[in-house]
Order: sequence, then C-alpha cells, then structure tokens
Amino acid sequence: MMPENRFVNHDRPNIIFCILCLVFCILSIMGCKRQAEEEKKLVSPDAVVISVNDKAISYGEFQDIFKRNFWEGNVAAELKEEELRELNRALVNQLIEEELMLKEAAKLVLIVNEKEVSAEMEQIKKEYVGDSFESTILNKYGSMEKWREEIKRKLLMKKVVDEVITPKLSVKEEEARRYYKEHESEYNVSEQVRARMIVVKTEEEANHVRERLLKGEDFAKVAKEVSLSPEGRKGGDLGFFGRGEMPTEFEEVVFVLPKGELSEVIKTVYGYHIFRVEEKREARSKSFKEVRNEIIEKLKREKSDMEFQAWMKELKQKARIEVREELL
Repeated sequence: MMPENRFVNHDRPNIIFCILCLVFCILSIMGCKRQAEEEKKLVSPDAVVISVNDKAISYGEFQDIFKRNFWEGNVAAELKEEELRELNRALVNQLIEEELMLKEAAKLVLIVNEKEVSAEMEQIKKEYVGDSFESTILNKYGSMEKWREEIKRKLLMKKVVDEVITPKLSVKEEEARRYYKEHESEYNVSEQVRARMIVVKTEEEANHVRERLLKGEDFAKVAKEVSLSPEGRKGGDLGFFGRGEMPTEFEEVVFVLPKGELSEVIKTVYGYHIFRVEEKREARSKSFKEVRNEIIEKLKREKSDMEFQAWMKELKQKARIEVREELL
C-alpha cells in the first residue's frame, strides 16, 4: 500500500478557480470598455451632448468644432489620450461660456450689423497671402457663409464683454506706480546696438563689396543690391538688439565695433558678412513715464480676466447646464 502523500496541495482547485475568476473579470472589463468605445463610435450626429438652458449642441456640431479648432495642422493627431480628453473638456467649457454670453447679448439687445462683419472679414483677409485665403476658409468652415456666421458670433461676444466687463476696468495712477516699484527690475534694458549687415556667398565677393563701401558707396543702397538676407530689402538694417538676441558671431563684432565704422569680412554658416553700427544705447532702466501706458494696459488685462471669471461663474450658477461626457 502506497504511503499517503503529505505534500499534496488540497487548495489547488481553489487557486485555479480564483485565477479563472480573475481572468473572467479582466475580460469583462475589457469587453465593457470595448463596448463603450463602439457605442461612442455609433453615437448619432443629432444626439445632444451639451445643453445650456434651451440651447442644445449635438454630437455632430461638437465634432465639427473640435476638428476645426484642433485637427488643423494635425495637432490633435499627435496628442496622447489624456491630452485629447483635456482638449475635449476645454472645448466643452468654451462652448458653454459662448452660449451664456450670446444669451446675455440677447438680453442686452446687442446686435452686429453686416457692415461690421464685412469689415472684420476684410481685415482677416489681409493676413493671407495669394490665393490661400479662400481655400483655407472653405477647408476649415465648409462654406464662406458658415465662416461669416462664426465671425458674427465672435463680434457679438466681444460686444457683450465690452458692455459688461470693460466699464468696470480702471487703473489708478497710484496702482500703476506701485506696480512699477514692485517690478522695476523688469524694466531694465541691456546695452543695445542698431546695425546694418550685408551677407554674400563668397569671401571674394565680400571683399569686393567692402572695397566699394570704403570708397564711399552708400551701405543701404549696396545692401539692397547684393545682400542675400531678408534685411537687404531694408538696406541691411537689423534694428536695435541686445546681447543674446543675435548669433554669437554677430554680437562679438557689433558690440565692440565703433559707431559708423565697417567691420572686417566675417565668415559664418550663413555666408560672408560685413557690418556697420548705426547707433548704440547704454544699459539703463526705463522710467515710469516710458512704461506707464504699458503697465496700465497690463493691469487692465489682469482685472479683465478676474472680472470675466467672476461674471461667468455667476452665469453658470444660474444656468441649466448638462454635459453628457460619456459621449464625448
């Protein structure tokens, strides 16, 4: 008769059962998640995902706005899942706030006329080059009429802010002076120079250009004629700049070069350069008078943000808002 095996594991069936239960739970969770994702894909474009009082925003509308704002240039495609969710939340909040502002516009009987819309459209057109304007707008909005309606909405919201928030914004002289004293170091200006530059491809050409300048030819005129840099069209004028704003090779020359003198030919990765310093400014601190308007505008912007947030919080508390996050 065989001796009893003292090492037989009588708990083994229980362990196997627990493992099977765990596997079942994991598969169930994955199945539910997959089901939720499939359901999300099958959401009707007409399904309401955001409601603000009596205004409903459908799933289709939300997706169109999302693509218009975040898919341009493939921005959203490069984001992680959590970052996309954050964009979703930000857009939900933006749309809620826009609807609340438009409702306030109606209460205040504010309107935007066609002349204002047309003027804004013309202003935006100036930002585009060549024939890119119409194709960009049609690609983004689908039609010129939709773009026009969007501009009208934005102008109307701006009018609401101007009506409700702007009158509350005022900055007293003592506030501006106090800010200046507390942030005086921010208005320190480092040493600056204003220089002109000519850049050409070869050292031989650069030496020839320098000879012309030494004989008295006008630097700006020669720059327009031969310089390869974009500044050549402006006579080679680089404007004023401080240390750290230009390539090191430039700064090592212009900050030691006396005003009005020509540099030697300088070789860089960009080509062969000749510089002439037009003006120099010593390091200094800007006076309150110089920065007064800048400070007042900055403080107004800060107050505007605070007033807007407080106003919007009040509107949200009074509104009926519902968001179906599971569909977004």
